Amino acid sequence: MFSIESSGIYVGDNMVIHLAGKAKKIQPYTCKECINKGVINGEIAKICIYCFLAGKKLKVYEYGVSYFEHKFKKNGTCCIRAARPPHEVLASAAHLLEHGGFGSYNLLSNNCEDFAVHCKTGFAESKQIMGHIKRLTFIFPVVGAIATVPLAAAYAVSKGITASKRHHSLT
Repeated sequence: MFSIESSGIYVGDNMVIHLAGKAKKIQPYTCKECINKGVINGEIAKICIYCFLAGKKLKVYEYGVSYFEHKFKKNGTCCIRAARPPHEVLASAAHLLEHGGFGSYNLLSNNCEDFAVHCKTGFAESKQIMGHIKRLTFIFPVVGAIATVPLAAAYAVSKGITASKRHHSLT
C-alpha cells in the first residue's frame, strides 16, 4: 500500500543512472554487466537495468500530461512539466554522475524521483511522498489530518532547503 518506486534515467546499453542513496551505494556489483560497465560516484550510480529493476516490472513515467490527468493518476507516475530533448536528459544524468552536486539521498526531499525528474525537466520534484502523506488522511481521518499538517510543512521546508543547496552546488 505504501511502496516507493525507484526512478532512474535509462542511458542505453542496458544501463540506468539513478540516485541510489547510502544504503544502496555500499553494495558491491554482483552481476557481470555492472562489474564491466557500472559506475558509482557518491550516491549516484550507473547500473544495469536488471539490477535497477531487481525483479520489479518496468514502468514508464509520463511527462507533459495535462493538469486534469495529473490530478487523477497515481502519485509518482507522471509530471505536468514537459521533458527536455533526450540528448539534454542524457547529458544532465551523465554530468551529475561524473561531477556530483545533486546532494545526498533523502526520502522526503531529495530522492530518486527528484533526480530523474530533474534530469528530464530541469526541476526536481517527487510526488510519491506527498501522495503517501495524503493517503494517511484518507485512512486515518482524524489522526491523519492532525499529522498531515506538520508532515506537509516539514516536507515543504525540507524541499526548499535541498533545492537551495542543490542550486548552489550546481552553479
